[in-house]
Amino acid sequence: MLVQSVKSVLRRVLPHDWLAFYRRYRTQLMLVDRSQVVLFADPAVLPEYTRRRTPAQDSAAGEDVSAVTLIATMRDEADNAQTWLNSVLEQTRRPDEIILCDGGSTDGTQEIIRSLQAGFPVPLRLIEAPGANISRGRNIAIAAASHPLVAITDFGVRLEHDWLAQLLRPFALDPEIQLSAGYYQIEAARPIEKLARHYFGVDLSKVDPQTFLPSSRSLALQKRLWEAAGGYPEWLSDAGEDTLFDYRLKHQPARWAFVPAAQVTWQAPDTLNRLMKTYWRYARGDGQAGLHAQQYWYRTVLTARLGFRFLLAVLFLLAAFALLGVWAWIPIGLAAGWLLVRIYLSNRQKSRALGLSFYPITLLDELVGIAQVVGFTQGVRERLAVQQREIQAYRRQLEEILAAHPHRRDVVVYPATHDWGFMFQRPHQMARAFARQGVLFFYGTQNELTDSIYGFREVEPNLIVFHVPLESFAGLAAPLVYIGSPWHRDKLACFQQPRLIYDHYDDLAVSGGRPEDHLWLLEHARVAITTSRLLLEAAAPIRPDILFLPNGVDYELIQQAQPTAETPVPEDLVPWLASERPLIGYSGALAEWFDYELLATVAQTRPDWNFVLIGVNYDGSLLSSRLLELPNLGWLGMKAYPDLFAYMWRFDVATIPFKVNAITLATSPIKMYEYMACGKPVVAADLPECRQTPGVLIAEHADDFATRVEQALDLRTDSKYLEKIDAIARANTWQQRVSQILSAVEVDVVE
Repeated sequence: MLVQSVKSVLRRVLPHDWLAFYRRYRTQLMLVDRSQVVLFADPAVLPEYTRRRTPAQDSAAGEDVSAVTLIATMRDEADNAQTWLNSVLEQTRRPDEIILCDGGSTDGTQEIIRSLQAGFPVPLRLIEAPGANISRGRNIAIAAASHPLVAITDFGVRLEHDWLAQLLRPFALDPEIQLSAGYYQIEAARPIEKLARHYFGVDLSKVDPQTFLPSSRSLALQKRLWEAAGGYPEWLSDAGEDTLFDYRLKHQPARWAFVPAAQVTWQAPDTLNRLMKTYWRYARGDGQAGLHAQQYWYRTVLTARLGFRFLLAVLFLLAAFALLGVWAWIPIGLAAGWLLVRIYLSNRQKSRALGLSFYPITLLDELVGIAQVVGFTQGVRERLAVQQREIQAYRRQLEEILAAHPHRRDVVVYPATHDWGFMFQRPHQMARAFARQGVLFFYGTQNELTDSIYGFREVEPNLIVFHVPLESFAGLAAPLVYIGSPWHRDKLACFQQPRLIYDHYDDLAVSGGRPEDHLWLLEHARVAITTSRLLLEAAAPIRPDILFLPNGVDYELIQQAQPTAETPVPEDLVPWLASERPLIGYSGALAEWFDYELLATVAQTRPDWNFVLIGVNYDGSLLSSRLLELPNLGWLGMKAYPDLFAYMWRFDVATIPFKVNAITLATSPIKMYEYMACGKPVVAADLPECRQTPGVLIAEHADDFATRVEQALDLRTDSKYLEKIDAIARANTWQQRVSQILSAVEVDVVE
């Protein structure tokens, strides 16, 4: 309570800039790990790690892999260039291509490389990129690589003779491997170098292969994985790029290899000044990227405590001399002697562990801590400028995308609400329909649940999913900005003269949007649309020209997915079809608005029917409902949208068993038209949008629901009914919805 009170007071009295800096200082970039790491090592190496391959298991497997490009960056490496290239030629497995990117050497490095190119046994390319930092240099080199497999290292390391062979071996043994992480040693002879090894080294016996973040000194990966991670972050100054790139790689659902035998050796800092500067650089890079903020905050607190203790010691000395005069030297000397003895004993033990007779490690620890705090603080101060560089980098990528789509009819930007790969809903369908109309559609993702997109990724022609700051679009002239959530009103400030499309598809009670934002968007939108009659009635007095556009259907895709007699049945659906009982299906989210009690009653009263549910357990309510205890009901999980209709086409009756409440009264169920496009009779709860749609059998309670399902089973062979619902589906496609929007925005419509 006291801490919260102090924080509340500080928020009121401290300047806004200070509070903003504090928030940036404490904001930590979170690591999301979707990788699966396999250890390739002898049984004695990390024996407790179970996901592994051993040489004995792989003795009969092939050793070679497809061609590989080795890349490295350099600047002023004239003294080291020949030695490094010789170490590459001494590899037991040479690369098939070498690409070196020079960031602007002034010591003759480029001339040395050029003099070696003609007679070099391996194709050797030199790319000159003056001013490029390490990230930019690596990206340039990888983009230029001729082969899909790329090995990465640094000029400042010594390669073990079998480094590349060991690093590439997992790709030959396991075709699913997309990244191979090697290991590194630190060369140390002098005391300061041994201390540097203590600080920078990673003890192999303590490594967890799953959480190990590899250094780009010893790394190989599929080029497509580099592209998926958005490349190395070029906007950081001169450190932190490896770790941030690792974070983005870890976010990808990929299979990795950890190969401790693929080793390189790098030279530790050989002076105290270089050690401090290296630590400062690394901490500065972490501060710019927001990495490890919790650890740095802990170190900051420790440093502050040290400073406070030092201040107390100074005050004690002053007080002692003021009260005791020269006699103060006696207690001061005793205290200093006791402290020195403690420091000596502690440091002697630590020094021996490092192979040193003695070194003031405690003092060095404090100096390192101060260097970390200063570096991280500097990085946090620079973060806003770094973010501007990131935005500029993405603006350049955006310009390239626009240049690659010269015949686009318009540009639409949709700020992120739903991951592209999670629950294919209205925003996804609208995006796809716009793109098919020749509009370049940018769909934002927050990478919250299924997506792991960095930068821009074209998932379909004219449809680009992005995860970049919205300010990256500021250079677009009057883009169409499609907003589906009132929370995004403030995002409009990121655009230059935006033409607003406001899609009011959720009641405010559901979205949690602020009424004032909703009203502003309704009034200022170039085009306002809504999905249900209930929302329409509420919005029409404010916006009389609002378009009523219920959800629709991708009719062509569903028809293309219709199974034939030869089409295999999805494996998890086979048991439910084997009994030849009528199959009653549901597709969609399973959440609080789903009427579990109603469906349980129907399933219990009709044991001669099978029921299957397809969709995500959105809020955990399915498992708590105990619905799955029923023997004639099964949950098949969420399916990817292209795979969904292999199930839906095999339903006998399709259902919408929702509760009728504040959430569902304004709902326009997408599945209703999808069911009809599959030729399935539809039974639904008494929802306004379902009641207004011909062909839907409305049930008001559980007994009525079972009766309607019986009627629907009879309609399976009623040609007139099937023609009617097919016509309804054809008349409610997403293409038609988008055509209406484009007409309202005065964009020529493609018929």
